[in-house]
Amino acid sequence: MANQFQSCRELKKYISEGRRIVREIETETFEENPPLFREYMEASPEFKVLMDNQFKNVKSHARLLSKAMWYEWRTKLQEGLREGLVRIAEGMDDDDKVLKKQQDLLASVLPDMVRHFESLEREHEDLEEVARELEDCDPEELQNARKDLVSIDQAIAERKRKIEELRSQMEVSQASAESLAKQKQQYLKEIKEADKTREECRGWTSKEVSAIKGTSTLTTAPRIFAN
Repeated sequence: MANQFQSCRELKKYISEGRRIVREIETETFEENPPLFREYMEASPEFKVLMDNQFKNVKSHARLLSKAMWYEWRTKLQEGLREGLVRIAEGMDDDDKVLKKQQDLLASVLPDMVRHFESLEREHEDLEEVARELEDCDPEELQNARKDLVSIDQAIAERKRKIEELRSQMEVSQASAESLAKQKQQYLKEIKEADKTREECRGWTSKEVSAIKGTSTLTTAPRIFAN
């Protein structure tokens, strides 16, 4: 865009400069004819033909110079337009990439959002239907139903409280049962150890002594008899 503005400024400058030069030439020509014009007026017909050809060549040369300037300006303008269009195309490519990312992101969340929206619409319709039904209900019956719901909620809360109490009591009972089980195991262990000690420390009975005497002579010291 900067090149376009520069080209336009240059074109305006060329036009203004050309107009100024033309006005100066017109003024000078009106005030005093140039020597060339006087020479042309005084020249012979053959020389006038030659000068006419020269004038045509000058005119053609001036026209070609003007066209060259015009094409140069148009080339600069087109180049500026081309650069601007290239930058616009690059910007559009970047925008296209951003849009694709946003489209991919939207495509990943849109189905869930659509389903959620449809679910909310159905819920809205159900609530409107309930509201219409409530409007058609008898106010006294509705009040009684509300009281019943409140009573039910209170009963449920009371049952939940009792369940919590029973759960706490059960936990306490389980803890007591585990403690008693551990004590029982400890007592059984102690009883087993006591039976073992009693078996090791008990004496011989009279029957055991008589049996031993009947088979052999005692060579060891007598042990304590147990009744």
